[in-house]
Amino acid sequence: MTPLLLLAYAVVLVVVAGPRLARAGWVARSPRLGIFAWQMWCAALLACALLTGVSSILHWGHAHDVACRAWRVCLDALLGGHGPAAQVAAGCGAVLLVTLAVRLTLAAWRLTGAERRQRGRLRQLMRLTGQPLPELGAVVVPAAQPAAYLLPGGDERDVVLTSAALQHLTGEELRAVAAHERAHATGRHYRLLRTVRLLDGAFPWASCFATAVRQMRRLVELRADDVAVRTHPPIVLARALVALAEARARQSAAGPGRAWPEGDDPGPLLAAHGGDTAERLHRLLNRPRPLPAALTRAAAVLFTLLPVTPIVIAVVQRSPLAP
Repeated sequence: MTPLLLLAYAVVLVVVAGPRLARAGWVARSPRLGIFAWQMWCAALLACALLTGVSSILHWGHAHDVACRAWRVCLDALLGGHGPAAQVAAGCGAVLLVTLAVRLTLAAWRLTGAERRQRGRLRQLMRLTGQPLPELGAVVVPAAQPAAYLLPGGDERDVVLTSAALQHLTGEELRAVAAHERAHATGRHYRLLRTVRLLDGAFPWASCFATAVRQMRRLVELRADDVAVRTHPPIVLARALVALAEARARQSAAGPGRAWPEGDDPGPLLAAHGGDTAERLHRLLNRPRPLPAALTRAAAVLFTLLPVTPIVIAVVQRSPLAP
């Protein structure tokens, strides 16, 4: 019964909760809460998968038996101690757990390796050709394409501006985009994106994780905008976005130009021109009212319950009061 309830809860998350969260308009008013909601949604799906496999293999009569037997794995169902039907279910659970472990491990290895290589190439470019700009807290690298971005997994010292960006942006606009990139660093946005990208890489056929990646990339850009406009006028950042978009469009029409070393995929980079530019411009020019603090706290508690619910299902269904 427990695996069926967990699977049903996972279906509700994928079919109902995910699409509703992707269409939610309130995330534009509180992107930080939206980021947290997607993190909890991903954690809930992963918890469902793990607990489905565990509950199919382990059998206990009381909730406290889980802790009491933690020192030894009870595989009596897998060995046929509860009948053929339970043995088949336990076998399916074991396959599920092994599959999850293998796919997540391989995806993590590929993701961290690609990020390490990209960061290494960009750091080498910075060492060889970069010129520090202490007044902007950034490093300028020569490139024909205007861009501002943060090194993958970098900190506040790893903001990169291209020489073309210096030609197209004013000093005030450069400070605004540099603040935007530093907001990515202080918000640990690469780390947050790594979570959903890991699940998307492990299960590329599950479109729900691809949706989560797109939404997270959108929301971290909105969040970085919100942090940047605390110290810079929104109109300045909006002008910078327009200038970058126009310059990149002219550059693309004139011929290929790169803002990063050959062979790097610019997709994972958190760049100042990233996200939905039209949406970002609209928010910068028409600042949305933030959600009330009480509503934000209540919603945060609600989203925290998403990954807690599978644990409750597993424990309650194994309690003495459960049928």
